[in-house]
Amino acid sequence: QYRMWRALGVAALGLIQREQLIRQLQENGYYPVLLGGKQEYEKNQELAAQTGALCPPPRSLPEFIGLMNECDVVVTGVTMGLHIGIALSKRIVVMNNIFNAHEFELYGRGEIVEPSKKCECYFRPTCVNPKYNCMEYLSVEQIYEATVRQAAMSTHS
Repeated sequence: QYRMWRALGVAALGLIQREQLIRQLQENGYYPVLLGGKQEYEKNQELAAQTGALCPPPRSLPEFIGLMNECDVVVTGVTMGLHIGIALSKRIVVMNNIFNAHEFELYGRGEIVEPSKKCECYFRPTCVNPKYNCMEYLSVEQIYEATVRQAAMSTHS
């Protein structure tokens, strides 16, 4: 069985990590779908060309919500996609780095994955920490395992 995976918000990961995650999901019977807005589309197209993942063009908000509703698991950062996924009662994997994880309510339908090194660039659009970028310490395997756990609990399985 194929399950759809939504990749809005994974922009915090590098392209290599995103490609690794997509391939690992595909190799294990998942069907990645890369959704996002105009800002993510070019990079999502590049990933789709490299991996064969589905990458529909940006849509209106109602169409975007409709596409997201077809997904079994939403893999996202702290973005509008997170809020839409919660509203749609989707299984969710949240990649969090700068927010207090205790402030999220996933209603028993998801989990939060975080880097092993604490982020020190709170509420900034880019990391300014000269020592390390915390997102380099969020492993593809960690996200993959969380996605598999959430897919196993999806009602669309």
